[in-house]
Amino acid sequence: MSDELFGRALTRVKVWAGAIGANGDAKDMKAAAIVAQKRIDLALNSAAFLQSSNSNAYQKLVDASGYLNDVIEYLEKGEKIYKDLKAVNQIFQAIQVLKDDNIMINDPASAAAAFDSLFQGFGTLAKHFPPPFNSTVGELLFQCGDLKFFSNMNRVMTGQGSNLGRAMWLRDNIGRD
Repeated sequence: MSDELFGRALTRVKVWAGAIGANGDAKDMKAAAIVAQKRIDLALNSAAFLQSSNSNAYQKLVDASGYLNDVIEYLEKGEKIYKDLKAVNQIFQAIQVLKDDNIMINDPASAAAAFDSLFQGFGTLAKHFPPPFNSTVGELLFQCGDLKFFSNMNRVMTGQGSNLGRAMWLRDNIGRD
C-alpha cells in the first residue's frame, strides 16, 4: 500500500515539475535569466558611469534586475527540491531491491548497485541534518555511492582472481554431471 502511495506521489511531483518548465528546460531558463541579469548589471554600471542614474529607464533596469534575481532564486530552490526528491526516489528504489532477503546470494551485483544508490541518496539528504552529518558524513556517504564503492568492492571480492570468486566458480562448475 505504501509503495503505491509513494508511486502516485512521485507521479504528481513529476507532473508538477513538468508544468513548471513546460516551455523549456529549467537549466536553459536559469541560464537565460543569469545572462539577462549580467546584461542588466552591465547596463546599470554603464548608466552609473554616465551619471544617468536618476532616469526612469535606470529605475526600470533596477526593478528588472531585482525581479530576475528573484526568478533565479526560485529556480535554484526548485533545483534543490528536485535533487532532494530524486534522492528520496533513489533510496526508495534501493530499498525495493534490498527487500529481497536472498539478493546478496542470487544477484550480488544488483545488491551492490542498490547499496551505492542508497548511500548516494542518504548523502544527498544529509545536508538537511545537523553537523557533522550535513558536511562530513553526508559527503562521505555521497562519495561512496557516486564512486560506486560497493559495486567496485563486489567486483574485487567476487572476481575470478579472488578466493570467493574461485569458490563460486567451483560451486557452479564442479559436481555437475
